[in-house]
Amino acid sequence: MFQIIKYTIVPRNQTLYWCPKLGDEIELEILKKCQEIHTTLENFIEETDYRIYYRTTGGLYWKVFTDFSPLFKLNGKRGHSTRETSINLRKLSYVRPIIAVLSSDIFWWWYTISTTCRDLNPTDIKSFPISEAILEDPTLSEMARKYLKDLEKNRSLLIRHQKQTGKTETQSFRIQKSKAIIDEIDCLLSRYYNLTSEELNFIINYDIKYRMGVDNENNSENE
Repeated sequence: MFQIIKYTIVPRNQTLYWCPKLGDEIELEILKKCQEIHTTLENFIEETDYRIYYRTTGGLYWKVFTDFSPLFKLNGKRGHSTRETSINLRKLSYVRPIIAVLSSDIFWWWYTISTTCRDLNPTDIKSFPISEAILEDPTLSEMARKYLKDLEKNRSLLIRHQKQTGKTETQSFRIQKSKAIIDEIDCLLSRYYNLTSEELNFIINYDIKYRMGVDNENNSENE
């Protein structure tokens, strides 16, 4: 394992509060291009009724973002997973584009290099660089609609029986089946992040062995 680990030098003059976990020289350039965008997702968050739902933990190599609260039942009664949370956006028109961005491979790469990779904290989402021009792109909104429709098509109901809580029924999604749509999203985003074809190819194939090599459903246990 140690023979295949790759390293690269991280510049010391970083303005970030975290040290990026980089393993390839190409990642330095991608990180630099992301940092050239001076607004982050936090700039578009506001206390409104326009929400994106996600889980704070679980999901393995996929993070699931939806414009609806996934079905969850505890002992036959409809409720919410204790691991489910949401972010509120300034405009309704931001919901779908931001779902597309957060579902992209470039966000997964950013999440991987900047976090503990265990939980998905609000700061992990808020700190992602994103411009308003991205959110106003109608093509991206349409891609998000297509992606959400695909999630619905590939959904399943995960049933568990746990000693402490009883029977839980959770809506799960086979997101790896939507990888082709996610790749389309990344191709569009690459223009806004000024990625070269080589950099885009790196992002699209980042962690591909683990993300596509097993049946990674969003099926983490609920508390």
